[in-house]
Amino acid sequence: MNFTVIEIVHLWADSRGTVIDMVFPSKGKIYVCCEADLSKEAKKVCSFMTLVVKQPWTFQMQRNDDKYWITFFPEKISLDNLFA
Repeated sequence: MNFTVIEIVHLWADSRGTVIDMVFPSKGKIYVCCEADLSKEAKKVCSFMTLVVKQPWTFQMQRNDDKYWITFFPEKISLDNLFA
């Protein structure tokens, strides 16, 4: 069974119940709006996505008012980090 990155993020969001408000993709990134700091979980999700889709993914988290925004995006691969 093959999964896409957006499917993996949706599965994670569904498992978090009401903590995650919305998930939406835009221009090669996936944005997640949540009510709690889920950065530790986001790190695990990135590791899983990297394993499944065979491309490194990372995330960035920002706090805006009382909401947290997690942005998942693919890492750029260069010769420097490919052999590091």
